[in-house]
Amino acid sequence: MLVIPANIKQPQPGDLIEIFRSTYQHWAVYIGGGYVVHLVVDSVSSSGCTVPVPRGMGVVLKEKLEEVVGNDRWRINNSLDKKYRPQQVYAIVKQATGFIDTQLPYNVVTSNCEHFANDLRYGKAICRQVGERRLEQSLALIVSVA
Repeated sequence: MLVIPANIKQPQPGDLIEIFRSTYQHWAVYIGGGYVVHLVVDSVSSSGCTVPVPRGMGVVLKEKLEEVVGNDRWRINNSLDKKYRPQQVYAIVKQATGFIDTQLPYNVVTSNCEHFANDLRYGKAICRQVGERRLEQSLALIVSVA
């Protein structure tokens, strides 16, 4: 059973879930009933089922939030609500469920799980963690050259 820390409210359909993996954040969309929809590139889902995915592609899965989270820390993160207007909840959930078992192009920089989740909620394929890393790398390069 998924343990929800005291400082985290119960997710609602349409909420974005940010999961803190060891070297990156994984993103999913909560659709209700304890389930999330998320884009994965691995050929094995969180539940251990093998899903064949060609190179350069990802697959959209519906899985229990607790299985996707595992032992990692997570939170509801709708922070872009301040900048972009979220789509209606029914539209987010309908779109998300319509993608289940669909293979989509996957690229860590241009079309990853965060792009997918933000596109469902806001209609904009945005990834802040890639943008932040690019900025850090650019600044490191400038400092090393100077």
